Amino acid sequence: MSTRHEEDELAPGELSDEQLAVRAQREKPEGRTAAFEELVSRLEGTLFGFLLVRVGNAAEAEELCQDAFLRAWTKLHYYDDRWRFTTWLFTLARRLAVSRARVQRPGHLSEERQARLADDVDPATVGAEREEIANVWQLASRILTPEQRSALWMRYAEDLSNEEIARILKKRGVSVRVLLFRAREALARALDQPPAAERSRRGAAIASSLEPASAAAATHLAGGSR
Repeated sequence: MSTRHEEDELAPGELSDEQLAVRAQREKPEGRTAAFEELVSRLEGTLFGFLLVRVGNAAEAEELCQDAFLRAWTKLHYYDDRWRFTTWLFTLARRLAVSRARVQRPGHLSEERQARLADDVDPATVGAEREEIANVWQLASRILTPEQRSALWMRYAEDLSNEEIARILKKRGVSVRVLLFRAREALARALDQPPAAERSRRGAAIASSLEPASAAAATHLAGGSR
């Protein structure tokens, strides 16, 4: 384990996220800025991905990402380096996303946002677009709740433990396990649905197979009425 003096001799790029956060807490203004800029450069892609999965819109995720880093900068003195910095940062970002969602009631949404919501695909038909889905996160954004998407992203994209996810989502460990189970189950069900074209072909085949029987029945009835 390196000593504080040894850490002071290292360049920002050589420090862990937690060491950078501590340096940003206690350095002079110039050192604080350099350390935090390294954190932003290192984590902005990760945080943007987390927020994009949660809110489902790139512009909104970008804005929330900037707000989260600003909030982290102003509240950095509250950070405790016993915890992973990403856990603390994701917690701040999630709170911002939840607050914004509460403000954006249906009656207050912009026309653009309402149009996006109106165009959302019904989960029951998500199988029809399976070939057009670039990856499983796009599928998740259609059929899972924000909490389910967040939990899946942190577990499988960021490799956070269930305990870390529980701290971020303010849930018990067992609740996180249930949340992950239900999210995986919902994805599995959606992926198992046959594409719409296949369902349509099946329906057409059934209908065509019934036509001869219907015609025979009609002939029989006509003959019986004579």
